[in-house]
Amino acid sequence: MSLFLALALAQSVQLAQLDPLPQQHSPEIEAVLRRRDERRRAQARQPAPAEPEQAQDDRAALAAVVPPEIAERLAGCLASANADAEQGIAAARAWHEAGGGAYADQCGGYALGKADRWAESASAFERGAAVPSLDAVTRARLWSQAGNAALLAGTTARALRAFDAALAQPLPPTLETGEIHLDRARARVAADDQPGARADLDKAIVMAQADPMAWLLSATLARRMNDLPLARAHIQEAARRAGNDAAVALEEGVIDALSGTRDAAARAAFSRAKELAAPGSAIASQAQDYLAQLGDDAAPADGATQPPAPSEGR
Repeated sequence: MSLFLALALAQSVQLAQLDPLPQQHSPEIEAVLRRRDERRRAQARQPAPAEPEQAQDDRAALAAVVPPEIAERLAGCLASANADAEQGIAAARAWHEAGGGAYADQCGGYALGKADRWAESASAFERGAAVPSLDAVTRARLWSQAGNAALLAGTTARALRAFDAALAQPLPPTLETGEIHLDRARARVAADDQPGARADLDKAIVMAQADPMAWLLSATLARRMNDLPLARAHIQEAARRAGNDAAVALEEGVIDALSGTRDAAARAAFSRAKELAAPGSAIASQAQDYLAQLGDDAAPADGATQPPAPSEGR
């Protein structure tokens, strides 16, 4: 058995302990999923823009996707949530009680997310998505936000229902639609539905081909499904779009190492991952571990296991 075909079982126990979701599924894939969720949490905790020009830009951006008469109120509500989550929750509730409809619920879902109240956040987005007479794109956006909040709450079945509802809308083949397919793929992986995730990722890499996460998750899933040629092709696409991403470099090294004849390429990728990763991070430690293993040509000890996909405590 190859060294890299022998390293994930021992490490999967550690990854399972980090897993915020109760479902049983691949810890390697969950490591990639967790990375995206951590980014969402970090984005939700961003402080409000301090510059008035930036706040005005936010209003202009909102006016491009919501009715202009709503943009000012929604921007103010979101700014309140950015400044103080509880203040934003109160502002959204007052707006909802005054008949604010879907957009008041959208602000409420955002504010509840800022407070890490993800189950309630999902409920707010679901309530907004159910408001009659919304256009298809807005309804899908709210269902998608509900699905992501449900994933962060650790309720995969609820997330899948929300993403299914989003993609049931008559949507154009845009980047935003591709991102919804990408997010449903994440939920399907969490539900241990790899074929379903593969189908969504095949659409995501067409519609959201500019997003390196789509290619990274596609490569990781292909590796898990023992399709190394597809995994190698897609990790190369991820590297083209995010060549300075440590997780992409680490996954590239894993795929090269599993190929059996690409140890030099694997060493180069692991070295790059170590250089790009934050010092002391889990990804830096994994890269160093894999470099040490590749440096030893001795036969692996019994019980060794394959390395997990990139993880950084995410």
